[in-house]
Amino acid sequence: TLGQQNDAELYARIALERAEEELRLHPENANCACLGAIVLAFLGERDRAAKWLDRSLAIDPNDINVQYNAACTYALLGEFERSIDLLEAWLPQAGAEMRLWFKNDSDFASVRSHPRYQKLLQLLQ
Repeated sequence: TLGQQNDAELYARIALERAEEELRLHPENANCACLGAIVLAFLGERDRAAKWLDRSLAIDPNDINVQYNAACTYALLGEFERSIDLLEAWLPQAGAEMRLWFKNDSDFASVRSHPRYQKLLQLLQ
């Protein structure tokens, strides 16, 4: 409903403000930059989301949480190849719980039919 959408946007903006403050205090926080990118994507701020993703991946490209959340965000932005590239790097490091989460994550709804994504799902079986 409209009220829930307004609440979601309000809370997203609050989360973004907190992420901006955290990054001001701790600019090396790759996870915060990546999670902020998800919020920016939700708010429709594609260019800023992409910049925050670049920042998070530049800070810590091998962090599996950064890889996964960046893959989610790229999928939400419609950048499927970049999303899958990150998932391919992430999958060998992912534990059982994260793999289960991946199989059911709604952030990847738009990319599920992609052949490379399907191949990743097959590797989980």
